[in-house]
Amino acid sequence: MRRTSAVSSASDLRAAGALAESFVADAERALAAAERDLVDTLTAIEEADQIIFEASLQQRLARLAPLPRGVYEDAATLVRFAGAAPWSLKDVPALAQRFAEAFARSLPISSFGQTKVHDRLGLDHRAAIDVAVHPDSAEGRWLMQSLRRSGIPFIGVRGEVPGSSTGAHVHVGNPSPRLIAR
Repeated sequence: MRRTSAVSSASDLRAAGALAESFVADAERALAAAERDLVDTLTAIEEADQIIFEASLQQRLARLAPLPRGVYEDAATLVRFAGAAPWSLKDVPALAQRFAEAFARSLPISSFGQTKVHDRLGLDHRAAIDVAVHPDSAEGRWLMQSLRRSGIPFIGVRGEVPGSSTGAHVHVGNPSPRLIAR
């Protein structure tokens, strides 16, 4: 805010002939650097929120008994289905098309395959996607019913991290096993 105001003031003074052009250019460069720093900081905060959320989710999942194939479970914080049908990222376009036909918008994929967050947590998310819909919303219920009818495994996560976009979503594919022992 202060840098934006400084650039504006410097531009006004330059127009009045009271400041050199180089001074205005310096102020503009400082503003651009501050804006880049802000974006980097906000990105780091969001990534930290995601890591915290995913780690807590993995702890909850680790405490649960694995579901036998074909079993569906609807609990307070998670909905799980151990579908037996094969799933790969090649199946995403067909799912996205069905979603778009049902809701007249794109499938809101928040994580497609392996991400930095999954790498940092040592999780194998290569054959999975996360869809940013709450499991209890109309879109979430439709998605989970569609996946269940097709026999595709999923986990519906009802939890959220306050103040963050991280949280409730539907994980499509098998649960992410650990790539490396911790």
